[in-house]
Amino acid sequence: MTPKRFAVVASRIKEELENIKNLSKELSDRGLSGSKKNIRSALPQGDTFLLRAVGSILHDFYVAVENIFETVAREIDEALPADENWHRKLLLQMSLDIPDIRPYFITKETAAKLDEFRAFRHVFRNVYGFNLSTERIVDLLNKFPQTVGCLEREVYAFIKTMKEILPEG
Repeated sequence: MTPKRFAVVASRIKEELENIKNLSKELSDRGLSGSKKNIRSALPQGDTFLLRAVGSILHDFYVAVENIFETVAREIDEALPADENWHRKLLLQMSLDIPDIRPYFITKETAAKLDEFRAFRHVFRNVYGFNLSTERIVDLLNKFPQTVGCLEREVYAFIKTMKEILPEG
């Protein structure tokens, strides 16, 4: 991969990180961040409409994460999983150090954090909104800022490392 081509990849990745920041702002503007107690007070038990809205934001978060992963898999790894477990395999692929191709994109610890959001996204797509669990959403909202922070730090570290190791011109 050339530095010029990687610059395009890095720009696409950064654009998705901006989308994630916008999602984070939507949640924090509604008081849906911080301690579980604060989140519960902003997300009243039984308000299925609000649960669906918050579930949609959490869904969008993992969609943005997966868009980043797909960009890396296609453009750098040149290998995108394709079977029925491809979402999980893609997440795991991002935590691999692939010799002569790239260093790990995210740590295994961050992959584990993101896996909870991947699993929720699957549930969100496959159940009626009135069946969403308030406690599950509160738990994810509580973990959201730390997960986003880890992802962001690791993505920027990856971009910096790639710029250092890519051959000139």
